[in-house]
Amino acid sequence: MINNLKERFPVFKKNPNLIFFDTAASALKVDSMINAVNECYSYEYANIHRGIYELSSKLTKRYEDSRSSVSKFINSPSSKNIIFTKSATEGINLVSSCLSENYFQDGDEVLVSALEHHANLVPWHLVSKKIKIISGNINKDGELDYADLIEKINSKTKLVAITHMSNVTGSITNIEKITKKTKNLNIPLLIDGCQYVPHKKLNIKDLDPDFYVFSAHKLYGPTGLGILYMKDYWIDKLGPYQGGGSMIKNVETDSSTYLDGFYKFEAGTPPIAEVIGLSASLDFINEVGIDNIYSYENELTKYAYEQLQKNNDIKLYGDFNNQTSIISFNIDGLHFNDLAMFLDKKNIAVRTGHHCAQPFMKHFNIEGNARMSVGIYNTKYDVDFFVNSINEIKNILKP
Repeated sequence: MINNLKERFPVFKKNPNLIFFDTAASALKVDSMINAVNECYSYEYANIHRGIYELSSKLTKRYEDSRSSVSKFINSPSSKNIIFTKSATEGINLVSSCLSENYFQDGDEVLVSALEHHANLVPWHLVSKKIKIISGNINKDGELDYADLIEKINSKTKLVAITHMSNVTGSITNIEKITKKTKNLNIPLLIDGCQYVPHKKLNIKDLDPDFYVFSAHKLYGPTGLGILYMKDYWIDKLGPYQGGGSMIKNVETDSSTYLDGFYKFEAGTPPIAEVIGLSASLDFINEVGIDNIYSYENELTKYAYEQLQKNNDIKLYGDFNNQTSIISFNIDGLHFNDLAMFLDKKNIAVRTGHHCAQPFMKHFNIEGNARMSVGIYNTKYDVDFFVNSINEIKNILKP
């Protein structure tokens, strides 16, 4: 079934020879999601929540049904724990801003790691006048040094903010190792799940974080939409992130009061069509099966890793025993941008640079690297063509 999925992605109809290995940045778009967004704008559109006429009330129901679909997809306790934002980045900014206003005290520590995407670093920098940022190290394989991270958790730690899966290496974080200590000390946990959620089953009830963020556009869905899971305790405790319509209870010219629950975090007209589109992309993923997706992509990534590993002049970052979907590498004597340009001539798309993970690059004393990342539309043929193309390019550019 997965071998035939390219036909579900319209981009391949226009460019059938495209080999797209940049899914970690943003996944290609599935036909059912595109159709759902198009139909929403063409035949169903109205602003939601406030209209009592049929067009608005029907779309309001679809919108809230989509919230329920997201909740079921991650096995959240309730759809009321799901907050829609414009991006996962905004979700982390929402949490950092609200915690700064309602929770952090001067001198509190937030523990992050050198493995983080900038989206899980910069929001904490913006509130660093109140908090102290502590960083956990990574090891020689580019994975978290758990002993170092856990040792840095102490009575001053007021939040641990950690990635669930590295966007550079694809390494998966063992969250349970961390929560053994955070639970004992009653320290809240924020998890950046942008890379993890499209590839492997997420069970929020079992994982039990305080906050969890991910992106629609990495789930074969639309851009402009992020998802923030927030525990009831924090929904009740934290104040609004932004003010405007939809989140108010009563407004005077000089004061206002706000709705309870997740509503207070969703000011203004929401990303209506995007939420409808995400629901369609989740239906597609459920149809294929997230476990099937993980098995297929993991097998494909392992095959690519083994092929690249045969080249002594290719430096691989990460240990495949604990990674999936992503391979980052450099080739001795060949700049990663030059490699990407030559691969593009062969209709192969890869990502190069620091991947919004400069602390990782500095750990290895490099400016960046090349990253190939697979999706459910990739095949063994794609990998073979990719590896053969690299060998051809090396023969041309290297004496």
